[in-house]
Amino acid sequence: MPIFFVKILKLPIVCIIFGLLSLMFVELDRRAYNSDFFKSSGGNIEIIKSTSLSKEFIIIGHGFAGSKEMMRQIAYDIVNAGSNAVLFDFIGHGSNQQKLINQPTEITGTTHQLVTQLSNIINFINEKFGNDINISLIGHSMASDIVVRASADKRIKSVVAISPYSTGITQDFPNDLLLISGQFESHLRSHALQMVKTFKPEAKENTEYTNGKIRRKASFIENTGHVSVIYAPQTTKVIIDWLKLENYDRHIWENQIGWVLIGMTFIVIGMSRLNNNLANETILVLAKKRALRIVVVATLISLSSGLIEINLLSIYGFERIAIYFGLIGLFAYLFSFEYQITKPKIDLLLWLKFILCFGVLCFLINRYIGSFTLSGNRVTAFITLILPITLFCLFIEKLIASSPIWMSILLRGLPIVGFSILLIIFPEEYGLMFTTVLIYILYFLVFGYIGRHQRKKIGHLKVGVTHGIFLSFAFAATNPIFAL
Repeated sequence: MPIFFVKILKLPIVCIIFGLLSLMFVELDRRAYNSDFFKSSGGNIEIIKSTSLSKEFIIIGHGFAGSKEMMRQIAYDIVNAGSNAVLFDFIGHGSNQQKLINQPTEITGTTHQLVTQLSNIINFINEKFGNDINISLIGHSMASDIVVRASADKRIKSVVAISPYSTGITQDFPNDLLLISGQFESHLRSHALQMVKTFKPEAKENTEYTNGKIRRKASFIENTGHVSVIYAPQTTKVIIDWLKLENYDRHIWENQIGWVLIGMTFIVIGMSRLNNNLANETILVLAKKRALRIVVVATLISLSSGLIEINLLSIYGFERIAIYFGLIGLFAYLFSFEYQITKPKIDLLLWLKFILCFGVLCFLINRYIGSFTLSGNRVTAFITLILPITLFCLFIEKLIASSPIWMSILLRGLPIVGFSILLIIFPEEYGLMFTTVLIYILYFLVFGYIGRHQRKKIGHLKVGVTHGIFLSFAFAATNPIFAL
């Protein structure tokens, strides 16, 4: 019966259905929690109510290029342990439409702006729920420094810094501080332990030290890195113990990110196998290594984009991304003399079906992994990117379609290697956009996998245009927004 069932529905549909069922489990689990949403001078905030009446409020801050969605699992664990959890997007991140001050290395610049935002949220919580509540702070990565500095407010009971790095920590400030690092974050683990040693020179990891006024601990979570540490059940177990909340252990089947990854994996596999009944597109195969030479030369020439001065937008970096990738696309076309522009043959319905698949995937990623949407300045960024990024994707996709798999990987990777070189050579012009590298890699690991399987079925033209639209969306929706 199961084999017969698979033959009727076909493997792609079975994978998509199984993936959606996995996400349905996550959705049902989320609906078990009650949230209130408020507008404050610190931006929009979400307060997830404790499962029991509580005067504990824990404000949770995400890291650079992240969003409140990434911290939701920690929030749910804390709620189950008897505290209210407060989530929000930092300025320039997620759904927050404000622009970050372009002074990231100055305490009086971007850092001060984010500390002020967090302080405004602390004031709002205090005014809304009264002076007899307890407020603690949790911050990951970038936010580890922000929560440390914001804890100068005497109303803060305790501070938890995950993947921490802060020059604001001293021998006696903050007076109640837990530092958590991933096992593989050797530099941050060393820094965290050193911050405890300023208080207790003989300090060791995973040991609490106190003298009645000051309390410190540096912990590491086994088998985790910079991102996975925020999803590990042991992380919230350590936090719950430190904050003296109710004993709560998350079972492995209650790990939402696990179900999300399983669900998304099956959906991606299913989408990649759709349209398998269609005839393969005929592709002109280039001479061996010709495509590679084209992209190498196009990338090298496009490095000159670092010398181009253009400041038409009021937001930082997106014009430079557009110029760099647009130039690669242009030169890739100019050097591919066999590729003449001909009248495209597009099955509009089939192409819209493909775009719908990518749109659904973006919606699911936004819903379950990161709060990445287009609004305000991000719309401007998207409009700026879409034509040059689509030009880039069109011609790179055509070169990849005529190349073996090993060369396709090189063709896909060379442009982002070139962008990394720009980050090194022109740090002031490109430095704050370093997340573009990670976004590009993650995008093609997921969406590129689908496109690879669909390319020979629906044509490299449709796949290239679709990549152009959604890669532009990925860059515009996830890169932090800085003022020029």
